[in-house]
Amino acid sequence: MFRKNQSSTGLTEQKPKRKIKKWKIAAIVIAAVVVLRIIAGIFLGGGEEYIPMVDTAEVTEGNITSSLDTSGTIASELTRVYASPVNAQIGEIPVVLGQSVRKGEYLLTYDTASLQKSYDIAELQAKAENAASSDTLEKSSESAGELAQSAGEISTLQGQIDALNGEIAALQAQATGNELAGNKNAAVNEEITGLSAELEGIVSQIAALEGKQEQGSLSESEKTTLSKLKKEQKSKEKSIEKKKKSLKKSVDLANSQTTIQAQLTQKNSELAELQGRLAEAEAKNSAAEAGILSEAAKANISYTRQASKLTLEQSAEDLSKAKAGVTADFDGIVTEVSVASGTAAAEGTPLITLASADDMCVEVLVSKYNLENLKTDQEAVISFQDKEYKGKISYISKIAQATESGSSMVMVKIHIDTPDDALILGLDAKVMINLGTAENVLIVPISAVNSDTNGDFVYVVEEGVVVKKYVTTGMASTEEMEIKSGIQQGEKVITTVDSSIMEGMAVTENIQQDAEAVLTTETAE
Repeated sequence: MFRKNQSSTGLTEQKPKRKIKKWKIAAIVIAAVVVLRIIAGIFLGGGEEYIPMVDTAEVTEGNITSSLDTSGTIASELTRVYASPVNAQIGEIPVVLGQSVRKGEYLLTYDTASLQKSYDIAELQAKAENAASSDTLEKSSESAGELAQSAGEISTLQGQIDALNGEIAALQAQATGNELAGNKNAAVNEEITGLSAELEGIVSQIAALEGKQEQGSLSESEKTTLSKLKKEQKSKEKSIEKKKKSLKKSVDLANSQTTIQAQLTQKNSELAELQGRLAEAEAKNSAAEAGILSEAAKANISYTRQASKLTLEQSAEDLSKAKAGVTADFDGIVTEVSVASGTAAAEGTPLITLASADDMCVEVLVSKYNLENLKTDQEAVISFQDKEYKGKISYISKIAQATESGSSMVMVKIHIDTPDDALILGLDAKVMINLGTAENVLIVPISAVNSDTNGDFVYVVEEGVVVKKYVTTGMASTEEMEIKSGIQQGEKVITTVDSSIMEGMAVTENIQQDAEAVLTTETAE
Protein backbone atom coordinates (compact mmCIF):
# COMPACT_ATOMS: atom_id res chain seq x y z
CA MET A 1 0.00 0.00 0.00
CA PHE A 2 1.15 3.59 -0.70
CA ARG A 3 1.74 5.83 2.30
CA LYS A 4 0.11 9.21 2.68
CA ASN A 5 2.12 12.47 2.75
CA GLN A 6 5.03 10.96 0.89
CA SER A 7 7.31 13.32 -1.06
CA SER A 8 8.21 12.50 -4.64
CA THR A 9 11.39 13.25 -6.57
CA GLY A 10 12.01 15.41 -9.67
CA LEU A 11 10.14 14.83 -12.93
CA THR A 12 11.83 14.65 -16.29
CA GLU A 13 9.90 16.02 -19.25
CA GLN A 14 9.55 12.66 -21.03
CA LYS A 15 7.05 10.38 -19.36
CA PRO A 16 9.24 8.73 -16.69
CA LYS A 17 9.98 5.04 -16.66
CA ARG A 18 8.63 3.23 -13.64
CA LYS A 19 11.29 2.15 -11.17
CA ILE A 20 11.18 -1.57 -10.41
CA LYS A 21 10.91 -2.12 -6.64
CA LYS A 22 11.54 -5.28 -4.67
CA TRP A 23 7.85 -5.97 -4.21
CA LYS A 24 7.31 -5.70 -7.92
CA ILE A 25 10.09 -8.18 -8.54
CA ALA A 26 8.44 -10.47 -6.03
CA ALA A 27 5.12 -9.98 -7.81
CA ILE A 28 6.67 -10.91 -11.11
CA VAL A 29 8.15 -14.05 -9.58
CA ILE A 30 4.80 -14.99 -8.05
CA ALA A 31 3.05 -14.34 -11.36
CA ALA A 32 5.54 -16.57 -13.11
CA VAL A 33 4.91 -19.31 -10.54
CA VAL A 34 1.17 -18.95 -11.09
CA VAL A 35 1.64 -19.22 -14.84
CA LEU A 36 3.77 -22.34 -14.41
CA ARG A 37 1.11 -23.83 -12.18
CA ILE A 38 -1.57 -23.15 -14.74
CA ILE A 39 0.50 -24.70 -17.49
CA ALA A 40 1.20 -27.66 -15.29
CA GLY A 41 -2.48 -27.96 -14.51
CA ILE A 42 -3.31 -28.01 -18.17
CA PHE A 43 -0.79 -30.70 -18.96
CA LEU A 44 -1.65 -32.68 -15.84
CA GLY A 45 -5.33 -32.64 -16.65
CA GLY A 46 -6.58 -29.78 -14.41
CA GLY A 47 -9.96 -28.55 -15.68
CA GLU A 48 -10.55 -25.42 -13.59
CA GLU A 49 -11.07 -22.08 -15.44
CA TYR A 50 -8.05 -19.82 -15.25
CA ILE A 51 -8.60 -16.27 -13.85
CA PRO A 52 -5.61 -13.94 -14.48
CA MET A 53 -3.97 -12.22 -11.55
CA VAL A 54 -3.19 -8.47 -11.70
CA ASP A 55 -1.14 -6.11 -9.55
CA THR A 56 -3.24 -3.42 -7.90
CA ALA A 57 -2.70 -0.43 -5.71
CA GLU A 58 -5.16 1.37 -3.47
CA VAL A 59 -6.11 4.95 -4.26
CA THR A 60 -4.79 6.92 -1.30
CA GLU A 61 -4.76 10.50 -0.13
CA GLY A 62 -1.48 12.28 0.39
CA ASN A 63 0.90 14.99 -0.73
CA ILE A 64 2.78 15.05 -4.03
CA THR A 65 5.67 17.30 -4.91
CA SER A 66 6.69 17.71 -8.51
CA SER A 67 9.60 19.32 -10.28
CA LEU A 68 10.40 19.49 -13.96
CA ASP A 69 13.94 18.32 -14.69
CA THR A 70 14.69 18.76 -18.34
CA SER A 71 17.12 20.32 -20.74
CA GLY A 72 16.90 23.01 -23.38
CA THR A 73 18.90 25.15 -25.74
CA ILE A 74 20.58 28.41 -24.74
CA ALA A 75 19.18 31.24 -26.87
CA SER A 76 18.88 35.02 -26.91
CA GLU A 77 15.61 36.72 -26.11
CA LEU A 78 16.53 39.74 -28.22
CA THR A 79 17.72 39.19 -31.77
CA ARG A 80 18.03 41.87 -34.39
CA VAL A 81 18.59 41.42 -38.10
CA TYR A 82 20.41 44.47 -39.44
CA ALA A 83 19.19 45.30 -42.95
CA SER A 84 20.96 47.60 -45.38
CA PRO A 85 19.62 51.16 -45.05
CA VAL A 86 20.92 52.10 -48.53
CA ASN A 87 21.73 50.71 -51.95
CA ALA A 88 25.51 50.61 -51.75
CA GLN A 89 28.59 48.46 -52.04
CA ILE A 90 29.77 46.72 -48.88
CA GLY A 91 33.10 47.96 -47.60
CA GLU A 92 34.64 46.17 -44.63
CA ILE A 93 33.01 43.62 -42.29
CA PRO A 94 35.11 43.71 -39.09
CA VAL A 95 33.13 40.96 -37.33
CA VAL A 96 32.85 37.20 -37.79
CA LEU A 97 30.28 34.60 -36.87
CA GLY A 98 30.19 33.94 -33.12
CA GLN A 99 32.08 37.11 -32.21
CA SER A 100 31.04 39.15 -29.19
CA VAL A 101 30.62 42.87 -29.84
CA ARG A 102 29.92 45.87 -27.66
CA LYS A 103 27.27 48.49 -28.20
CA GLY A 104 28.45 51.09 -30.73
CA GLU A 105 31.07 48.87 -32.40
CA TYR A 106 31.09 48.69 -36.19
CA LEU A 107 29.44 45.64 -37.71
CA LEU A 108 29.86 46.78 -41.30
CA THR A 109 31.06 49.76 -43.40
CA TYR A 110 30.18 50.92 -46.93
CA ASP A 111 32.14 52.09 -49.94
CA THR A 112 30.67 55.61 -50.34
CA ALA A 113 32.30 56.63 -53.66
CA SER A 114 29.26 55.86 -55.84
CA LEU A 115 26.87 57.46 -53.34
CA GLN A 116 29.00 60.62 -53.24
CA LYS A 117 28.83 60.80 -57.03
CA SER A 118 25.06 60.32 -56.97
CA TYR A 119 24.76 63.11 -54.42
CA ASP A 120 26.88 65.50 -56.53
CA ILE A 121 24.73 64.77 -59.60
CA ALA A 122 21.52 65.29 -57.63
CA GLU A 123 22.84 68.57 -56.26
CA LEU A 124 23.72 69.89 -59.75
CA GLN A 125 20.35 68.78 -61.11
CA ALA A 126 18.58 70.54 -58.27
CA LYS A 127 20.51 73.78 -58.90
CA ALA A 128 19.79 73.61 -62.63
CA GLU A 129 16.11 72.98 -61.97
CA ASN A 130 15.91 75.87 -59.52
CA ALA A 131 17.63 78.23 -61.97
CA ALA A 132 15.35 77.25 -64.86
CA SER A 133 12.18 77.45 -62.81
CA SER A 134 13.24 80.80 -61.29
CA ASP A 135 13.83 82.24 -64.78
CA THR A 136 10.46 80.96 -65.95
CA LEU A 137 8.67 82.39 -62.93
CA GLU A 138 10.49 85.72 -63.28
CA LYS A 139 9.47 86.03 -66.94
CA SER A 140 5.93 85.13 -65.99
CA SER A 141 5.98 87.87 -63.37
CA GLU A 142 7.27 90.40 -65.95
CA SER A 143 4.55 89.32 -68.35
CA ALA A 144 1.99 89.85 -65.65
CA GLY A 145 3.26 93.42 -65.17
CA GLU A 146 3.22 94.07 -68.91
CA LEU A 147 -0.28 92.61 -69.10
CA ALA A 148 -1.54 94.98 -66.43
CA GLN A 149 0.21 97.96 -68.08
CA SER A 150 -1.07 97.14 -71.55
CA ALA A 151 -4.55 96.54 -70.17
CA GLY A 152 -4.53 100.05 -68.65
CA GLU A 153 -3.21 101.55 -71.90
CA ILE A 154 -5.87 99.71 -73.90
CA SER A 155 -8.55 101.03 -71.61
CA THR A 156 -7.28 104.64 -71.96
CA LEU A 157 -6.92 104.43 -75.72
CA GLN A 158 -10.31 102.83 -76.09
CA GLY A 159 -11.82 105.70 -74.12
CA GLN A 160 -10.07 108.28 -76.30
CA ILE A 161 -11.16 106.47 -79.47
CA ASP A 162 -14.73 106.29 -78.24
CA ALA A 163 -14.71 110.05 -77.50
CA LEU A 164 -13.16 110.87 -80.88
CA ASN A 165 -15.67 108.68 -82.65
CA GLY A 166 -18.36 110.67 -80.88
CA GLU A 167 -16.90 113.96 -82.14
CA ILE A 168 -16.57 112.60 -85.67
CA ALA A 169 -20.13 111.38 -85.56
CA ALA A 170 -21.28 114.84 -84.46
CA LEU A 171 -19.36 116.55 -87.31
CA GLN A 172 -20.69 114.03 -89.79
CA ALA A 173 -24.17 114.80 -88.52
CA GLN A 174 -23.54 118.53 -89.03
CA ALA A 175 -22.23 117.91 -92.54
CA THR A 176 -25.25 115.81 -93.31
CA GLY A 177 -27.45 118.56 -91.92
CA ASN A 178 -25.75 121.15 -94.09
CA GLU A 179 -26.12 118.92 -97.09
CA LEU A 180 -29.77 118.42 -96.32
CA ALA A 181 -30.14 122.15 -95.84
CA GLY A 182 -28.56 122.79 -99.25
CA ASN A 183 -30.82 120.25 -100.85
CA LYS A 184 -33.78 121.89 -99.11
CA ASN A 185 -32.74 125.34 -100.36
CA ALA A 186 -32.66 124.02 -103.90
CA ALA A 187 -36.13 122.57 -103.52
CA VAL A 188 -37.42 125.77 -101.97
CA ASN A 189 -35.84 127.90 -104.73
CA GLU A 190 -37.47 125.63 -107.24
CA GLU A 191 -40.77 126.12 -105.45
CA ILE A 192 -40.20 129.88 -105.33
CA THR A 193 -39.45 129.89 -109.06
CA GLY A 194 -42.68 128.02 -109.71
CA LEU A 195 -44.67 130.32 -107.43
CA SER A 196 -43.04 133.38 -109.05
CA ALA A 197 -44.04 132.15 -112.50
CA GLU A 198 -47.57 131.60 -111.29
CA LEU A 199 -47.53 135.00 -109.65
CA GLU A 200 -46.43 136.65 -112.92
CA GLY A 201 -49.35 134.99 -114.70
CA ILE A 202 -51.74 136.23 -112.07
CA VAL A 203 -50.27 139.73 -112.25
CA SER A 204 -50.71 139.73 -116.06
CA GLN A 205 -54.32 138.65 -115.74
CA ILE A 206 -54.98 141.34 -113.12
CA ALA A 207 -53.38 143.99 -115.35
CA ALA A 208 -55.58 142.97 -118.26
CA LEU A 209 -58.73 143.03 -116.17
CA GLU A 210 -57.81 146.35 -114.60
CA GLY A 211 -57.34 147.77 -118.15
CA LYS A 212 -60.89 146.78 -118.99
CA GLN A 213 -62.04 148.22 -115.70
CA GLU A 214 -60.53 151.54 -116.57
CA GLN A 215 -62.27 151.38 -119.97
CA GLY A 216 -65.56 150.60 -118.23
CA SER A 217 -65.97 147.38 -120.12
CA LEU A 218 -65.40 145.00 -117.19
CA SER A 219 -68.28 142.60 -116.70
CA GLU A 220 -69.56 141.46 -113.38
CA SER A 221 -68.04 138.03 -113.75
CA GLU A 222 -64.74 139.57 -114.65
CA LYS A 223 -64.98 141.79 -111.58
CA THR A 224 -65.37 138.62 -109.50
CA THR A 225 -62.44 137.01 -111.25
CA LEU A 226 -60.31 140.13 -110.66
CA SER A 227 -61.12 140.06 -107.00
CA LYS A 228 -60.14 136.39 -106.76
CA LEU A 229 -56.96 137.01 -108.70
CA LYS A 230 -55.91 139.84 -106.37
CA LYS A 231 -56.47 137.53 -103.39
CA GLU A 232 -54.52 134.74 -105.04
CA GLN A 233 -51.75 137.26 -105.82
CA LYS A 234 -51.44 138.19 -102.19
CA SER A 235 -51.42 134.47 -101.22
CA LYS A 236 -48.69 133.71 -103.71
CA GLU A 237 -46.63 136.68 -102.57
CA LYS A 238 -46.94 135.54 -98.95
CA SER A 239 -45.92 131.99 -99.88
CA ILE A 240 -42.95 133.22 -101.82
CA GLU A 241 -41.90 135.49 -98.97
CA LYS A 242 -42.30 132.70 -96.47
CA LYS A 243 -40.23 130.29 -98.51
CA LYS A 244 -37.57 132.92 -99.06
CA LYS A 245 -37.40 133.33 -95.31
CA SER A 246 -36.95 129.55 -94.86
CA LEU A 247 -33.93 129.57 -97.10
CA LYS A 248 -30.51 129.43 -95.38
CA LYS A 249 -27.77 131.43 -96.73
CA SER A 250 -25.81 129.38 -99.19
CA VAL A 251 -22.59 131.12 -98.23
CA ASP A 252 -22.99 130.22 -94.58
CA LEU A 253 -23.76 126.63 -95.47
CA ALA A 254 -20.75 126.41 -97.75
CA ASN A 255 -18.45 127.90 -95.12
CA SER A 256 -19.85 125.57 -92.44
CA GLN A 257 -19.41 122.57 -94.70
CA THR A 258 -15.82 123.50 -95.42
CA THR A 259 -15.06 123.87 -91.72
CA ILE A 260 -16.72 120.54 -90.89
CA GLN A 261 -14.77 118.68 -93.58
CA ALA A 262 -11.50 120.09 -92.25
CA GLN A 263 -12.41 119.03 -88.73
CA LEU A 264 -13.40 115.57 -89.94
CA THR A 265 -10.07 115.16 -91.68
CA GLN A 266 -8.20 116.10 -88.52
CA LYS A 267 -10.37 113.90 -86.31
CA ASN A 268 -9.99 110.87 -88.63
CA SER A 269 -6.21 111.37 -88.58
CA GLU A 270 -6.24 111.43 -84.79
CA LEU A 271 -8.49 108.32 -84.81
CA ALA A 272 -6.09 106.45 -87.09
CA GLU A 273 -3.21 107.26 -84.76
CA LEU A 274 -5.15 106.13 -81.66
CA GLN A 275 -6.23 102.93 -83.40
CA GLY A 276 -2.61 102.21 -84.31
CA ARG A 277 -1.55 102.70 -80.70
CA LEU A 278 -4.47 100.51 -79.58
CA ALA A 279 -3.37 97.74 -81.94
CA GLU A 280 0.16 97.90 -80.51
CA ALA A 281 -1.18 97.80 -76.95
CA GLU A 282 -3.41 94.83 -77.77
CA ALA A 283 -0.46 93.00 -79.36
CA LYS A 284 1.59 93.64 -76.21
CA ASN A 285 -1.34 92.47 -74.12
CA SER A 286 -1.65 89.21 -76.07
CA ALA A 287 2.08 88.56 -75.86
CA ALA A 288 2.11 89.30 -72.12
CA GLU A 289 -0.87 87.04 -71.55
CA ALA A 290 0.85 84.21 -73.42
CA GLY A 291 3.93 84.68 -71.23
CA ILE A 292 2.02 84.30 -67.97
CA LEU A 293 2.14 80.78 -66.44
CA SER A 294 -1.13 79.01 -65.75
CA GLU A 295 -1.86 77.67 -62.29
CA ALA A 296 -1.20 74.15 -63.59
CA ALA A 297 2.17 75.25 -65.00
CA LYS A 298 3.10 76.91 -61.70
CA ALA A 299 2.06 73.75 -59.83
CA ASN A 300 4.19 71.67 -62.20
CA ILE A 301 7.23 73.88 -61.47
CA SER A 302 6.54 73.57 -57.74
CA TYR A 303 6.26 69.77 -57.98
CA THR A 304 9.44 69.56 -60.06
CA ARG A 305 11.30 71.64 -57.49
CA GLN A 306 9.98 69.48 -54.66
CA ALA A 307 11.00 66.31 -56.52
CA SER A 308 14.51 67.68 -57.08
CA LYS A 309 14.71 68.70 -53.43
CA LEU A 310 13.55 65.27 -52.25
CA THR A 311 15.99 63.54 -54.59
CA LEU A 312 18.82 65.66 -53.22
CA GLU A 313 17.71 65.05 -49.62
CA GLN A 314 17.45 61.31 -50.28
CA SER A 315 20.93 61.27 -51.81
CA ALA A 316 22.27 63.21 -48.85
CA GLU A 317 20.52 60.87 -46.43
CA ASP A 318 21.83 57.75 -48.21
CA LEU A 319 25.35 59.18 -48.22
CA SER A 320 25.08 60.03 -44.52
CA LYS A 321 23.80 56.55 -43.66
CA ALA A 322 26.53 54.91 -45.70
CA LYS A 323 29.21 57.02 -44.04
CA ALA A 324 27.80 56.08 -40.63
CA GLY A 325 27.97 52.35 -41.46
CA VAL A 326 26.16 49.77 -39.34
CA THR A 327 26.88 49.66 -35.61
CA ALA A 328 25.62 47.43 -32.80
CA ASP A 329 22.67 48.77 -30.81
CA PHE A 330 23.50 46.57 -27.85
CA ASP A 331 26.09 44.17 -26.49
CA GLY A 332 25.65 40.94 -28.35
CA ILE A 333 26.90 37.97 -30.31
CA VAL A 334 27.06 37.79 -34.09
CA THR A 335 24.88 34.84 -35.09
CA GLU A 336 24.81 35.34 -38.86
CA VAL A 337 26.77 37.26 -41.52
CA SER A 338 24.67 37.31 -44.71
CA VAL A 339 26.89 39.41 -47.04
CA ALA A 340 30.50 39.61 -48.12
CA SER A 341 32.86 42.56 -48.49
CA GLY A 342 32.81 44.11 -51.95
CA THR A 343 29.33 42.93 -52.89
CA ALA A 344 26.41 45.23 -53.68
CA ALA A 345 23.63 45.38 -51.10
CA ALA A 346 20.16 46.62 -51.96
CA GLU A 347 18.19 48.58 -49.40
CA GLY A 348 16.46 46.14 -47.04
CA THR A 349 18.92 43.30 -47.71
CA PRO A 350 19.72 41.35 -44.48
CA LEU A 351 23.34 42.01 -43.50
CA ILE A 352 24.18 40.78 -40.01
CA THR A 353 22.17 39.17 -37.22
CA LEU A 354 23.05 40.11 -33.65
CA ALA A 355 21.76 38.31 -30.55
CA SER A 356 21.75 40.16 -27.23
CA ALA A 357 24.26 38.91 -24.68
CA ASP A 358 22.35 40.57 -21.83
CA ASP A 359 18.95 39.03 -22.59
CA MET A 360 19.45 35.26 -22.67
CA CYS A 361 17.20 32.32 -21.98
CA VAL A 362 16.90 28.57 -22.27
CA GLU A 363 14.29 27.27 -24.71
CA VAL A 364 12.61 24.12 -23.40
CA LEU A 365 9.98 21.85 -24.95
CA VAL A 366 7.39 20.57 -22.46
CA SER A 367 4.52 18.11 -22.83
CA LYS A 368 0.88 18.63 -22.02
CA TYR A 369 1.30 16.71 -18.76
CA ASN A 370 3.30 19.49 -17.15
CA LEU A 371 2.04 22.48 -19.12
CA GLU A 372 -0.86 23.19 -16.77
CA ASN A 373 1.59 23.43 -13.84
CA LEU A 374 3.71 26.08 -15.58
CA LYS A 375 3.13 29.81 -15.47
CA THR A 376 5.12 32.91 -16.26
CA ASP A 377 7.48 34.26 -13.56
CA GLN A 378 7.82 30.76 -12.12
CA GLU A 379 11.37 30.38 -10.77
CA ALA A 380 13.86 27.93 -12.21
CA VAL A 381 17.51 26.89 -11.87
CA ILE A 382 19.70 26.56 -14.99
CA SER A 383 22.87 24.45 -14.96
CA PHE A 384 25.57 24.87 -17.59
CA GLN A 385 29.20 23.71 -17.41
CA ASP A 386 29.22 23.31 -13.62
CA LYS A 387 27.66 26.75 -13.12
CA GLU A 388 24.16 27.49 -11.90
CA TYR A 389 22.04 30.46 -12.89
CA LYS A 390 18.77 31.65 -11.46
CA GLY A 391 15.91 32.33 -13.81
CA LYS A 392 12.18 32.36 -14.31
CA ILE A 393 9.67 31.45 -16.99
CA SER A 394 9.26 34.44 -19.32
CA TYR A 395 7.28 32.93 -22.18
CA ILE A 396 4.90 30.02 -22.82
CA SER A 397 3.96 29.46 -26.45
CA LYS A 398 0.31 29.16 -27.44
CA ILE A 399 1.16 26.85 -30.33
CA ALA A 400 2.31 23.23 -29.98
CA GLN A 401 4.96 21.83 -32.30
CA ALA A 402 5.58 18.25 -33.35
CA THR A 403 8.87 16.60 -32.37
CA GLU A 404 10.77 13.99 -34.34
CA SER A 405 9.03 11.29 -32.31
CA GLY A 406 5.64 12.65 -33.38
CA SER A 407 4.56 13.93 -29.97
CA SER A 408 3.28 17.47 -29.51
CA MET A 409 5.37 19.76 -27.31
CA VAL A 410 5.10 23.41 -26.30
CA MET A 411 7.96 25.89 -26.31
CA VAL A 412 8.74 27.48 -22.92
CA LYS A 413 11.46 30.11 -22.46
CA ILE A 414 13.37 30.40 -19.16
CA HIS A 415 14.87 33.87 -18.73
CA ILE A 416 18.39 33.84 -17.22
CA ASP A 417 18.65 36.58 -14.60
CA THR A 418 22.40 37.18 -14.71
CA PRO A 419 23.94 35.81 -17.92
CA ASP A 420 27.72 35.91 -18.35
CA ASP A 421 30.34 35.19 -20.99
CA ALA A 422 30.41 31.48 -20.08
CA LEU A 423 27.04 30.93 -21.76
CA ILE A 424 27.24 29.79 -25.36
CA LEU A 425 24.29 30.15 -27.72
CA GLY A 426 23.02 26.89 -29.18
CA LEU A 427 24.40 24.56 -26.50
CA ASP A 428 22.23 22.52 -24.15
CA ALA A 429 21.65 23.48 -20.53
CA LYS A 430 19.85 21.65 -17.75
CA VAL A 431 16.75 23.22 -16.24
CA MET A 432 14.96 22.44 -13.00
CA ILE A 433 11.54 24.01 -12.40
CA ASN A 434 9.74 23.47 -9.11
CA LEU A 435 6.15 22.75 -10.14
CA GLY A 436 4.89 22.95 -6.56
CA THR A 437 3.24 20.63 -4.03
CA ALA A 438 -0.33 19.35 -4.00
CA GLU A 439 -1.49 18.47 -0.47
CA ASN A 440 -4.22 16.06 0.59
CA VAL A 441 -4.97 14.86 -2.92
CA LEU A 442 -5.78 11.46 -4.37
CA ILE A 443 -2.66 9.62 -5.52
CA VAL A 444 -2.10 6.54 -7.68
CA PRO A 445 1.06 5.00 -9.14
CA ILE A 446 1.92 6.72 -12.42
CA SER A 447 1.97 3.29 -14.12
CA ALA A 448 -1.77 2.96 -13.47
CA VAL A 449 -2.66 5.93 -15.68
CA ASN A 450 -3.07 5.31 -19.40
CA SER A 451 -4.48 7.31 -22.32
CA ASP A 452 -6.57 6.74 -25.42
CA THR A 453 -8.34 8.99 -27.88
CA ASN A 454 -10.97 9.89 -25.27
CA GLY A 455 -8.49 10.94 -22.58
CA ASP A 456 -6.71 9.55 -19.50
CA PHE A 457 -8.11 6.46 -17.77
CA VAL A 458 -7.36 3.80 -15.16
CA TYR A 459 -8.52 0.19 -14.78
CA VAL A 460 -10.27 -0.41 -11.44
CA VAL A 461 -11.04 -3.83 -9.95
CA GLU A 462 -14.60 -3.96 -8.64
CA GLU A 463 -15.78 -7.28 -7.24
CA GLY A 464 -13.20 -9.12 -9.28
CA VAL A 465 -14.08 -7.43 -12.58
CA VAL A 466 -12.04 -4.88 -14.53
CA VAL A 467 -13.79 -1.51 -14.91
CA LYS A 468 -12.40 1.28 -17.12
CA LYS A 469 -12.76 4.77 -15.63
CA TYR A 470 -11.73 8.03 -17.25
CA VAL A 471 -9.98 10.40 -14.87
CA THR A 472 -8.76 13.97 -14.68
CA THR A 473 -5.09 14.05 -13.78
CA GLY A 474 -3.15 16.74 -11.97
CA MET A 475 0.41 17.04 -10.74
CA ALA A 476 2.83 14.18 -11.37
CA SER A 477 6.12 13.01 -9.91
CA THR A 478 8.41 10.29 -11.22
CA GLU A 479 6.29 7.58 -9.55
CA GLU A 480 2.91 9.04 -8.67
CA MET A 481 0.08 10.92 -10.34
CA GLU A 482 -2.54 13.19 -8.80
CA ILE A 483 -6.13 12.26 -9.65
CA LYS A 484 -8.56 15.17 -9.50
CA SER A 485 -11.72 13.31 -10.47
CA GLY A 486 -13.01 10.00 -11.83
CA ILE A 487 -12.22 7.61 -8.93
CA GLN A 488 -12.56 7.56 -5.15
CA GLN A 489 -10.16 6.95 -2.30
CA GLY A 490 -9.87 3.25 -1.42
CA GLU A 491 -10.56 1.94 -4.92
CA LYS A 492 -8.06 -0.52 -6.37
CA VAL A 493 -6.34 0.41 -9.62
CA ILE A 494 -4.40 -2.02 -11.80
CA THR A 495 -0.74 -0.98 -11.96
CA THR A 496 0.52 -3.43 -14.57
CA VAL A 497 -1.52 -2.71 -17.67
CA ASP A 498 -0.83 -4.46 -20.97
CA SER A 499 -2.80 -5.54 -24.03
CA SER A 500 -4.26 -8.52 -22.17
CA ILE A 501 -6.23 -6.29 -19.79
CA MET A 502 -9.73 -5.57 -21.05
CA GLU A 503 -12.74 -3.98 -19.46
CA GLY A 504 -15.22 -6.52 -18.12
CA MET A 505 -12.78 -9.39 -17.71
CA ALA A 506 -12.58 -11.26 -14.41
CA VAL A 507 -9.30 -10.98 -12.49
CA THR A 508 -7.86 -11.73 -9.10
CA GLU A 509 -5.73 -9.25 -7.22
CA ASN A 510 -2.17 -10.07 -6.35
CA ILE A 511 -2.55 -10.35 -2.58
CA GLN A 512 1.19 -10.76 -2.16
CA GLN A 513 1.66 -7.26 -3.65
CA ASP A 514 0.07 -5.60 -0.67
CA ALA A 515 2.02 -7.70 1.81
CA GLU A 516 5.28 -7.06 -0.04
CA ALA A 517 4.49 -3.33 -0.25
CA VAL A 518 3.83 -3.20 3.50
CA LEU A 519 7.04 -5.09 4.15
CA THR A 520 8.98 -2.69 1.94
CA THR A 521 7.41 0.34 3.63
CA GLU A 522 8.22 -0.99 7.15
CA THR A 523 11.78 -1.69 6.13
CA ALA A 524 12.12 1.81 4.78
CA GLU A 525 10.85 3.22 8.09
